[in-house]
Amino acid sequence: MRVGVAGGILGAALLAGCGQPETSPRQADRPSGLASGDPVPSGVTGGDSTDRGSTGGDELVAWVDEYCGAAADVVDAASRIPVIDASTPERTSATAGRLLTVMIGGLDNALERLRSLGETGVDGAERVRTSTVEAYGRVRDQAAGAKRALDRRGAEAVGAVRATLDRVGGLDLLGDLERVPELRDAGTRSDTCGRLTAWGNGRIAGR
Repeated sequence: MRVGVAGGILGAALLAGCGQPETSPRQADRPSGLASGDPVPSGVTGGDSTDRGSTGGDELVAWVDEYCGAAADVVDAASRIPVIDASTPERTSATAGRLLTVMIGGLDNALERLRSLGETGVDGAERVRTSTVEAYGRVRDQAAGAKRALDRRGAEAVGAVRATLDRVGGLDLLGDLERVPELRDAGTRSDTCGRLTAWGNGRIAGR
């Protein structure tokens, strides 16, 4: 199942003069599964939520749960991005900067989690992990570049912020997890993966 942050939803943060509070929830990238108007599911905050008691300490389930936890980190960050206040150039720049800071933080957390994953002994698992690290890293680098442009040019760089949100919206957060049967099966026993895909449509949408 594809889980992602709907780019069009994140793009709504760029609506001029929306007047919504900066803490208005938004939602995230490649793997997700929330329909429009649905809240971020309770517990999808990147925490280690595998029920290890019921899985007998299964190491592969723990690995997959941690992998999905990285996706949840991005989902959590996207749910907390502020709305850009376009009332003045100064407010546009300030709120866009905070938006990028939140997203970069979420991606950094996700990358740290993915890079800390050990070997599984499952053929294809390392390829899945590496490709997801690369995908998240490219988006993180683009967000950092947009932040630098914003610091230099202020509100004139909002186009770079928009492009970054579109890139985030195009992420497939779970990557090729389902292409490896052992990982796919372990995902059905992971609480975190289950919460990410509970809504069944593989996307996170905002309001």
